[in-house]
Amino acid sequence: MDPIREIMRVLPFPSGALGWRLDKTFVRWLGFSPMSGKFAKQAGIKDESQALLLEMKGRKSGKKRTVALTYFNIAGRMLVVGSKGGAPDDPVWVKNLRADPKATIYVKRRKADVTARISEGNERAMLWGQLAEQAPTYAHFQKQISREIPLVIFE
Repeated sequence: MDPIREIMRVLPFPSGALGWRLDKTFVRWLGFSPMSGKFAKQAGIKDESQALLLEMKGRKSGKKRTVALTYFNIAGRMLVVGSKGGAPDDPVWVKNLRADPKATIYVKRRKADVTARISEGNERAMLWGQLAEQAPTYAHFQKQISREIPLVIFE
């Protein structure tokens, strides 16, 4: 285990705006997310280490927006889940990607320009089934809300 990760498991991590800013820095430069790791552990996700930093253009402001997210590799696709913790509407980052799917991701300190797309139909059903096995919390969120939780695939 990486010594920095081991230290982060023991030390308390700040919450709020400071915590989210620090989290983005960790993902970008160290390749892991303390905040996503906490969520993953609570949600029963088996591999809590898979975090990426997503940079996209804000749909209203046109300014660069960033968010750290847990990602999954399922059926040869890299995807993130727009659950927003089971909220009734999509997260802002999903809305931004719907408006402009061009984005940049940082995974394990590597930068990649990507195009995002929302999975639909049979592909989504297959991916959702495998995701629900890896992270049952998302299936629980889906049962609580009427919107279909988006699965965003990066290509």
